[in-house]
Amino acid sequence: MKMGKIILPNKMYFTIGEVERIISVKAYTIRFWEKEINILKIEKGRNGRRRYKKYDIEKILKIKDLLYEEGMTIDGVNKYFRKKGNRHIDKKPDKAFEHTILEYVINELKNILELFD
Repeated sequence: MKMGKIILPNKMYFTIGEVERIISVKAYTIRFWEKEINILKIEKGRNGRRRYKKYDIEKILKIKDLLYEEGMTIDGVNKYFRKKGNRHIDKKPDKAFEHTILEYVINELKNILELFD
């Protein structure tokens, strides 16, 4: 299943719940990846909650692509990032960023509309 383009909202930080909805992966999976994949270093706020930046989401999308589309293992993903260094996220979007967030936007709009009902 190829992913469509992802357009992230113009925000500085995202919660793990927002990231979960954007990339369609459960929060416990994202937390597992944070522990097992060396490149994921998510900062936490003063309240101890994770604060994901757009760059973090791009890394997670790349990890998802490598695991689910390319069939890599966790060790393979770690080796991939060690080999690539900081060049792992290209300036041009690749297939990891081709997933549409139309469903995410629709859900957010529905939530807004419910406020007015």
